[in-house]
Amino acid sequence: MAKSNSKKGAPTKQLSQQDYVIQIPDGGYGWVVLIASFFVSFILDGVMYSFGIILDGIKASTGEKEDICNLLSGFNTGFLFCSGPIVAGLANQFGCRAVVMGGGIVTAAMYMLTVFGPNVWSMLITYGFIGGLSTGCTYIASLIVIAEYFDKKRGVATGITMAGSGVGSFVFAPLIGYLIKTYDWKFTFSICACIILQTTLCGAFMRPLKPVPISLADKAKQVELKNLNSTGEEKNEHGGEHHHHDEGPSRVALETYHGSVYSLNEVTPKFYERYSCLRITVDILKEMSDFSLLRQNLGFLLITLSNFFIFFGYFTPFLYITKIAEDNGVPKGEASFLISIIGIVNIPARMAYGFIADRRIILPINLNTFSVIIGTVPLFLYFKLSEAYWSQVIFAVAFATGIAGMNCLTTMYLVDLVGLKKFSNATGIINLFRGFGCFVGPFASGLISEKFGKVNCFFFSAICFSVGLVLTFLVSFQSTIKSCRKTDENDPAAIESAKDTDVQKNLLTAKA
Repeated sequence: MAKSNSKKGAPTKQLSQQDYVIQIPDGGYGWVVLIASFFVSFILDGVMYSFGIILDGIKASTGEKEDICNLLSGFNTGFLFCSGPIVAGLANQFGCRAVVMGGGIVTAAMYMLTVFGPNVWSMLITYGFIGGLSTGCTYIASLIVIAEYFDKKRGVATGITMAGSGVGSFVFAPLIGYLIKTYDWKFTFSICACIILQTTLCGAFMRPLKPVPISLADKAKQVELKNLNSTGEEKNEHGGEHHHHDEGPSRVALETYHGSVYSLNEVTPKFYERYSCLRITVDILKEMSDFSLLRQNLGFLLITLSNFFIFFGYFTPFLYITKIAEDNGVPKGEASFLISIIGIVNIPARMAYGFIADRRIILPINLNTFSVIIGTVPLFLYFKLSEAYWSQVIFAVAFATGIAGMNCLTTMYLVDLVGLKKFSNATGIINLFRGFGCFVGPFASGLISEKFGKVNCFFFSAICFSVGLVLTFLVSFQSTIKSCRKTDENDPAAIESAKDTDVQKNLLTAKA
């Protein structure tokens, strides 16, 4: 960095006096990125939600017990959620496009290696551990890109993207069912690997947004990315101090924009900051080990525990609904179509939740509580609904309507609960707890299935959802009370919050 030629005591020369801003298209090329992200969700979720159809083949081939085989699903989904902080570190350093493409290549390779795995334990490494992390890299990074390209339409755009999950379940469930019936699970997994490789092509369309110079006339309308020294102070030309009150938003916006962190002072970097690999590793470890938000925010603690219990029982229906239908005499093709029905209903349901949340018709956390109620009721009634195919269809429709909200409302209610500054940390924590639930849940379902029967697994899932429902209800009650207290427009806090609204909308791009 060049030094100032002024006399001793003068300030260090800044690299640039130009302000930069991330301009959110809210359309334009963003629609191309939206389509690419839609197909990433379509492929990855379509295969993941149909894994229960493949599981019987793996069990027969390896001779392992059901609870051990279920660990494959638990590891894959668990490490997918736990990959959040890792994805953030990689995306900050290399950009979302590289992370999506690299994750797609590794995931496809892990699927092929799983085919040649000699036993379930090797599959837990290839499909469960490495495959889960790489799937998370592709999946989560593709959602981050959507948040970067859309602002006012973010809820609807996220809903459309995640509707790809529903379309994928609709398409892949019968396809995988046909391949399993005609060939075997190894050939089916090989086909899945080839299809997953196409996510690298989708990732190629996800070009990053770049900060552009901002004119003086636009400064009042955009997030300014300036004054980025570590203390929030700089010496003026008379040797005095000038304090920047917008340090927080400025630092957050730039530091989270694909690793574009600029220093305007001559500060000797720490040892690990000199090397990209070490810096990424340290940042990830810091992100994963910072649980202070759980102590500081009761609402966030409760919703995190709610997500843990919900995801403890979340994947049980996907693992057993087709098996129970087949046990009741339903042909394999029709049994597989039950998962397709869950996928079909997810498509309009997720878009509807996003539309309602965008317009703040209902608080996002209250909408989440409503969706958990809808998802819990059919789980308790499944012992009756499982007796006939048409009643299983009713279960699939109701359950899909509930889980659609749980999946697409997370970003919006977390912003309300913790704010933009803590949003990244909150997302990492909540995904870790979801991952922990996914690790143990399928294994516990396997034990219950072997000892008490498959139908009782749904009762176990219903209990998990009920605990999660109580916790999210408490958060809804707390949020509603707080919302009612902030109705006074003359309240200085409310006025300040209103001033920050536009800044927060732009900053959500960097943190989502």
